[in-house]
Amino acid sequence: MQILTLLFNLSILIFVVATMFSMGLGLKVNAITTPLKDMKLVFGLLIVNFLLIPFATLVVNAVLPIDEGTKIALIILALSAGAPFTPKLAEIAKNDTALATAAMLLLMVATVIILPIALPLFVGSGVVVDSMAIAKSLVIMMIIPLVIALYIKATKDAFAQKWQPKMVKLSNIALLAIIIIMSILHGKAIIGIIGFDMVAIIAFMIIALFIGFRVAQKVKVNEVVSSLASGQRNISAALVVAAQNFADDPKVSIIIIAVSIIGLFILLFSAKRFAKL
Repeated sequence: MQILTLLFNLSILIFVVATMFSMGLGLKVNAITTPLKDMKLVFGLLIVNFLLIPFATLVVNAVLPIDEGTKIALIILALSAGAPFTPKLAEIAKNDTALATAAMLLLMVATVIILPIALPLFVGSGVVVDSMAIAKSLVIMMIIPLVIALYIKATKDAFAQKWQPKMVKLSNIALLAIIIIMSILHGKAIIGIIGFDMVAIIAFMIIALFIGFRVAQKVKVNEVVSSLASGQRNISAALVVAAQNFADDPKVSIIIIAVSIIGLFILLFSAKRFAKL
């Protein structure tokens, strides 16, 4: 199991770094920065991910008879956005990967700022969130590789064109490894989550996807990217918070991991459906 855990962590590192490199090697800087000048998009994503989804999660928690650990896990996830898988989902959906990368960066930065402030309001004043611990891992794994790749694209375009497909292939291989190893490591724990816990997880994912899609329709921005960016929660940030504050309640981390597995299949299915639109 220890070897599998090491392989799992290595696969995540390779996936995130390769994904960021593949995005950066295929994009120019203005392709990412230009979408962020659209205030309808920016405010729409922020409202969906840090207001509507958290409050919808409170409704799910109130309606379903689930225990406190599950409720806390869902709230943490509701306030954790900006995940590295977002551009990959947009790629699978045959949609705008530059916009997805911009959305990911916006939500990732917002998570580092908003999560430490908002979480105690939702789950109790005793919760302390180390925003620097979250920011450090996100900057090292996501922002630095992306910035390096964007620089290579801007200065050595031929090199970027040669290596970008290879980074995509490496990212896909790492994703497959993540799915397989995660299923082996946490399969029993996930199977043990039955009844209303499973209903809550599926409801949480579908609601997040739906809200992202509907709000984007209303403000007339890209519905597919908005939906996928909203459905994909930042599991890394959520697990950091769970480890810092709820180590005595393993249910919190188990639910977060369950959402990462179940949610991944829901998101992949959704992305493939979007690709056919």
